[in-house]
Amino acid sequence: MIAAFAVVGAASAQEIRTPNISRVAGAVSVPFNGSTNVNQGLQGVGRLSADTRDFLGDSLGSFSSLAMDLSTWRRTGGSYQGTLYTLPDRGYNNPDGGLFSDYAGRLNRFTLSFTPDPGANLPQSTASQRQITLTQTGGIVLTDARGQRFSGLDPGAGSTTQLGAVLPSATTGPSAGRISLDAEGLVRKLDGSFYVSDEYGPNVYYFSAAGQLQGVIGIPAALQPRTDGRLNFNSTTPPTESGRRNNQGLEGIALTPDGRGLVTILQSATMQDSGAGQEQRANTRILYYDVSRTPTPGAPTREYVLQLPTYKQNGNGGAPNRTAAQSEMLALNDTQFLVLARDSNGLGTGSTTPIVYKSVLLVDTAGATNIAGTAYDGVTPIAPGGVLRAGITPVQTTEAVNLLNPVQLGRFGMNLNTDPATQTTMPEKLEAMGLVPALSEKAPNDYFLLVGNDNDFLSRKGVINGRSYDAGLNNDNLLLAYRLTLPTYVDPYALAVMKQTAPVVLQSLGGGLLGVAASATRSVQDHLSALRRGTGSAGPWGRAGGAWIGGDVVFADQPRSGGAELDRTVAQGSAGIDLPIDGPWRAGIAIGGGGGSLRRAGGVRQDQSAFTAAAYAGYYGPGFYAQGIVGGAPVVNFDRIHRPAAYGLTGTGRTSGRALALDAELGVPFAIADVRLTPFAGFTHLSGQVEGFTESGAAGNNLAYRGLAVAQDTARFGLELAFSGWGDLIPALRVAYNLATGPAGSSAAVRLASVENAMASASVAVPFLRSDFVTAGAGLQGNLTDQLGWRLDYQAAIGTRAGLSHGLTAGLRYQW
Repeated sequence: MIAAFAVVGAASAQEIRTPNISRVAGAVSVPFNGSTNVNQGLQGVGRLSADTRDFLGDSLGSFSSLAMDLSTWRRTGGSYQGTLYTLPDRGYNNPDGGLFSDYAGRLNRFTLSFTPDPGANLPQSTASQRQITLTQTGGIVLTDARGQRFSGLDPGAGSTTQLGAVLPSATTGPSAGRISLDAEGLVRKLDGSFYVSDEYGPNVYYFSAAGQLQGVIGIPAALQPRTDGRLNFNSTTPPTESGRRNNQGLEGIALTPDGRGLVTILQSATMQDSGAGQEQRANTRILYYDVSRTPTPGAPTREYVLQLPTYKQNGNGGAPNRTAAQSEMLALNDTQFLVLARDSNGLGTGSTTPIVYKSVLLVDTAGATNIAGTAYDGVTPIAPGGVLRAGITPVQTTEAVNLLNPVQLGRFGMNLNTDPATQTTMPEKLEAMGLVPALSEKAPNDYFLLVGNDNDFLSRKGVINGRSYDAGLNNDNLLLAYRLTLPTYVDPYALAVMKQTAPVVLQSLGGGLLGVAASATRSVQDHLSALRRGTGSAGPWGRAGGAWIGGDVVFADQPRSGGAELDRTVAQGSAGIDLPIDGPWRAGIAIGGGGGSLRRAGGVRQDQSAFTAAAYAGYYGPGFYAQGIVGGAPVVNFDRIHRPAAYGLTGTGRTSGRALALDAELGVPFAIADVRLTPFAGFTHLSGQVEGFTESGAAGNNLAYRGLAVAQDTARFGLELAFSGWGDLIPALRVAYNLATGPAGSSAAVRLASVENAMASASVAVPFLRSDFVTAGAGLQGNLTDQLGWRLDYQAAIGTRAGLSHGLTAGLRYQW
């Protein structure tokens, strides 16, 4: 049935002659451009009585559009909850009778609770639509750049100028001079600011999170209504020359998931792109704006033609005589969108005409002709007489969700009857859509599509601005929830959280890897320093072969992680053996192992363990010393990697890596009485590779990390003081300035693991190193016997972004 109506890349839109009814009880697969989407059907419905009042005391007139605050969406067991914003239009009105309301533009805010019930079998009753509940929690009043409220009044020939744009303006009553707004589309940014599209202009307005106008998007001349050479924004008399049709403005608006593109669609074709018949209004326009640099650009960078379905108004099988105008849109990614197209039949019309067509289309602009910046942005028509010009390729479309399914509607006590219509009949104006994730680990690409109606403020007990009215019927506010599998949908909140948290995880892994690399040489460095300090005319250290053990504990973090605010504890143990070679030369090997954990503010954590090995050699003459160490860890294991994901979930994973460390140091000792003064210079290279891995536990938020290469090169210049006048005890002080000479950061590829779209991927910067820092330490060593010596050292790193990191090392040496 879906295939019978789908048109992909065709030259003309769907033609619907009889009611487009589906009776499929279960899931319907929708292949589209290489991916398979699935409509799993209606899952629940919610209802608000037509008598409901909003936060300002007016009759509730939602939903011309809606937007979820995705940051609030949570799943608890089989239920969901979050904050919903809804957009009413211009208030109760009757354009044919010249009746308009001086209605202040606003957003209504609700707490939405939803418990899906796909197996429902409920009676035909308004009480059956109880799977979704909406609880009012206030709202936002829209104000213009001057702080004045908007008005729903028809502007007639009135206009005003704000923020450099000529805008429709009320001319009568107390709101004269204020911007007239017929709000139809809403999209929220993650920072709480939002866009509202308008039919009068048509315009797209950008508001702060508090609801004050910040700017206006530039609209091509092709869409601006002109009569006798002038702009005329009224909604009762059609433009005589060009522009949007009456009440057919920018009905749908969306942000691409990365927040860089604002996309809007004209409800149906412009005057110049239409023919005499209403079925010749099908060639409408999709406008894409780049909002990455400014939230209110002056012109679209992309513009495409969408061919809307046409249908026979009474569904009797005759030739189409109407266009199924679009009423809402959602962006799945940069090129694909869900678009709601519908007829004008159903509850609210007062007519017995059967419902013929209400569907959600899947639209793809890839391969379509971009007409932005051409003569078509002026008055040159793209479709003279309603026929699309040859050479213009429209966007591809297919039907994703057929809303006219009496089997599924019947489960929740609803119907498609219009003769007569009842309170449970499908309403005429389905105009709002939103997507929220199902948060299922087994079905990470599943989302709930929320579809709401504009009830036109139709109430027998209506109130606007304190004045009562009787609209002759009650048209309740409805919200329907469908479950869809959308493999190419990039969840904007999950994407934003990925870009914020993935670098933190990678930085922690990279810092841990470099910490392991450093640990492969740190015990060797401390052991060799103790040998040098203990090698005197009477000292026994360094005269013969020996074996040693050592260990260290590092608290917080070393500067190699970029000074991140974290809590790291790593314990490392080593054992080695070395021999003198030809007098002052010495060489040895060491092995070790250890592990630790990391905790960061916000919930990032990891455990790590590794086996290390090192080889070292040096010259320790009376005038200078020179030593070198090569070490590393062939396998570093990272376990219990936790990342705070979107929607209160946690992504977990494990991976491994490998590390390399090179260290060299040169020093010249000077003896002054009992003090040995040794200036030194050294160089350390640390590097490694973290293997890629994929998280689990965060449903559609799980990330796939491709891998990370890290490196740090550091030069150090310092001074060591050793005191030999205390018998067997030798205290020492060591201070060094450390300068990074290698790369200060790295980058890695990461993506939302389950999504089949390039927008779900990102290359994220991973900082690792502050340019310089100071290390300072103190040590004490001595002999237990002629063959057995001990050492204890403390070192701190000062100047890292995290403040102070510090560590303790200790060791024993037995020589023969």
